[in-house]
Amino acid sequence: MRGCLFQRQSIVSMALAGLLVVQAGLPPVVLAQVPVSSEPSLQLPDLITELKAKNPTLREARTRWEAAQARIPLSKGLPAPRVGVEFEEIPKGGIKLNQATIMYQLVQSLPFPGKLSARHRVAVAEAQVAAAAFKQIEWDLIAQLKAAYYDVWLLDREHEIAREQVLWVNQAATAAQARYATGTGEQAELLRLQAETLQAANEVEVLGNRRAAASAHLNHLLTRPSHEPVGSPADIPLQPLTVTTDELWLIAWEHQPELLVMRYSLERAEAEWRLQKRELWPDLETMAELRNPAMGPIGPWDLTLAIVLPFWFWTKQRYGVKAALYDKQSVEAAYEAMRLDVTRRIHEHWHQAVASYATARLSRDGLIPLARQAVESLIAGYQSGRASATDLLEALRWLAEQQRTFAQQRIALEQHVVMLEQAVGVPLRPEQETGDRRQETGDASADRETLP
Repeated sequence: MRGCLFQRQSIVSMALAGLLVVQAGLPPVVLAQVPVSSEPSLQLPDLITELKAKNPTLREARTRWEAAQARIPLSKGLPAPRVGVEFEEIPKGGIKLNQATIMYQLVQSLPFPGKLSARHRVAVAEAQVAAAAFKQIEWDLIAQLKAAYYDVWLLDREHEIAREQVLWVNQAATAAQARYATGTGEQAELLRLQAETLQAANEVEVLGNRRAAASAHLNHLLTRPSHEPVGSPADIPLQPLTVTTDELWLIAWEHQPELLVMRYSLERAEAEWRLQKRELWPDLETMAELRNPAMGPIGPWDLTLAIVLPFWFWTKQRYGVKAALYDKQSVEAAYEAMRLDVTRRIHEHWHQAVASYATARLSRDGLIPLARQAVESLIAGYQSGRASATDLLEALRWLAEQQRTFAQQRIALEQHVVMLEQAVGVPLRPEQETGDRRQETGDASADRETLP
């Protein structure tokens, strides 16, 4: 009996020694800090202003639009006149120009009536297409900027949640160590909680690296150095959509850049088709000749009128009309397809936004408070020996899952709003353009969870 008792005491002593070795070998749990700048929090309106001022892609689209505008006056001008000198009756046997009759010529081509106006309409439509394309590129870049901004915001929130998990698990591990030291707890529970602590600390560091990658993408859009620190984004209130799908479609019909591009492209194709039909009509060419300049500036003069016939119309102008008609029909089909696509995007992202708002609100108002109460109750119960580590870890995971769901659905809502803004061509969150923040009616402080 004494030998058995001595053997058990040796085993317990070896287990305690092994536990101390394990604890001594564990790296210290350090909560990684997100590398942010010391500047004030990021404001989305300021970033949008900076994007519009500095992004080279947007600057390129703007200059294409300005170039198309500059080409409009070119379409209204007459063809360049031709000035020449004619020498008549040069004496035979040499090149005695001083003995020839000198005639000064002025030749001007006059397009058939309607051609210049048709060319002008084509140039105006091209400028309108370039303007709408510039606006579409601007919306695409703003959408990318908002997506990068929301990615940084979401990673900051997930980083806070992971840090909170470290604090909770540390409390549980401390309680497990105290219970094990007094002989009321098991070594397996202590080791499991220490493993959870290491995993939570590693998650904090991983999120810090992902945050740095998202910051590099945001800096790229703003034409900043990729390694430049990025401050913490301002808080995003949970706000529902206040417009219906029918209202969004009416807005898109007037403002959506892609629809405007197709509409102006259709106008341009229509004008080009009419212009090509007018190319079948002859142009007028006039020539004025001044004879014998020695008699003064107003001497004998000749006037010649000629018609420029599209003589090769069956191999040239006729096919120009046919090609323009095919282009017009192609743009009409593309315009109809774009209308259907815009309608699909409006309905798809509107319903997704409504679903994300409902899920986020459920997590904020119902599930997160319940999960937090469960964790607080189980922590107290575990410290007093009335709860198990398994139940506590399950409750911690449930709390973290609900907190992530709330953050992810809140960002999903804003991302679907961004997609709707692209689909309709106007901002649906005016406060993001002006910097004014409107809080939802109710307890606004519930939008952002506080750490214990």
